[in-house]
Amino acid sequence: MPPLPAFWPHLRALLVTAHIIAVFAVAFPSPTGGMNRSTWKNPTVQAEMAAWGARLSIPPDELEANLWTLAKTFMEGRKVVLAPFQPYYSHAGTHQAWHMFVAPHRNPARLHIDIDRGEDWETIYISRDPTLTWKAPLLDHNRARAALFRYSWRHYRGSFRKLGQWLASEAASDFPRADRMRLRWYRYQTPTPRQVADNTIPAGHFESARIHNLAALR
Repeated sequence: MPPLPAFWPHLRALLVTAHIIAVFAVAFPSPTGGMNRSTWKNPTVQAEMAAWGARLSIPPDELEANLWTLAKTFMEGRKVVLAPFQPYYSHAGTHQAWHMFVAPHRNPARLHIDIDRGEDWETIYISRDPTLTWKAPLLDHNRARAALFRYSWRHYRGSFRKLGQWLASEAASDFPRADRMRLRWYRYQTPTPRQVADNTIPAGHFESARIHNLAALR
């Protein structure tokens, strides 16, 4: 094997350094996926605005407006910085889509699925419920749970609609006597340690209900 050129160690160091810079730039924390004002109205986000507004003595609305302006400016600059690296990300597969958690999700939502056999709504599935388990092997799978987490946010309502259409086709086959199916989210606030100790679990509410006509799918 012929010896490597004398400049190879320097070239290798340059390539490794370029790789580190490229990955660091794309992995640097950013509000990617969160640049949607409807997302910022989520109760968890609003709770963070209120908490930080209290710490900084700034009204939450003013803090949110300032952060939105800052985020837009940052994302515009980020786009410029990452532009030269995009071919490398595409060819080397070094895209970084994962972002660290910025805050605990204090207002999660659980998917509820009900059917109507002509009498009243009958619940057939609740996320991670041990007894209401229709499609649970699929919907409770780790991969599916990550998707369902997103679908409960407003800007994923298109994906939630498509999920409902597929589930309706499945329910039409599995429950031939059912005429309708309803999907909805139960939004609740996770209890504090004190509430858990006192057994006072906060009440939640249903939202984003979608009803599908199963008879029309047969």
